[in-house]
Amino acid sequence: MKIAAYVNAEGEVAKVSDKGVILLFEQQGEVWKVRKTIRFAVRPDDGLAEIHASLAAMVPELEDCRLFLSRSVRGVVNSLLQELGVQTWQSHGPLFTQLETIARKENERAQQSVKAARAERRSRRRRHHQDGAGNDLDDIKPVLVGDDDSGHFRLDLVRLLQDDPGLNSWDILIPFLTGTPFRQLDLVCDHIPRWFSRAMRALNMDAEIMELPGLGVAATITPKQQAEAT
Repeated sequence: MKIAAYVNAEGEVAKVSDKGVILLFEQQGEVWKVRKTIRFAVRPDDGLAEIHASLAAMVPELEDCRLFLSRSVRGVVNSLLQELGVQTWQSHGPLFTQLETIARKENERAQQSVKAARAERRSRRRRHHQDGAGNDLDDIKPVLVGDDDSGHFRLDLVRLLQDDPGLNSWDILIPFLTGTPFRQLDLVCDHIPRWFSRAMRALNMDAEIMELPGLGVAATITPKQQAEAT
């Protein structure tokens, strides 16, 4: 995680209206390290155009960081930063304590967003089922690797089932295996489903299985006709 902090000469979190610089911090393990120092100033008599120009020049220096900490920031500066995709935090506490607080709250917010997204997917499937529209697994299927003609797909079943325990491998894989022309499917799962070998024989497909210590199992599935032709 990266956080930009506006600090004064003593290294304390400062007001953006005061003299100071931006330190771009990056969290490496449990340590916050300064990646770069960015010179930035907004004068009290700066108009909207000058402020916008200063921010437009500064924001690219933040790289992929979109978190900005200061003791306080003028309303117009705050609004423009948010328009530029930068979230502002205002606090007067010790610098590294504030970095830790922001990181913790941002992680909590990210986890809540993931939970909300999972809940929305589950709710959407229930609504489709109740409406008699069948399941909505169209957006839960292997992704194409390479160009449109490659016929090479990949699916991380571990991640999908972790995101939504209500799913099952059969409902995800069988529609794809029986309805999508493909040359190769790379599958990652925590174990080989019980139905897998029987389905491979019935569908005339080969599967090369490889253990992934600590991760699960990788399976490379190919239709037999395609395997013999190559």
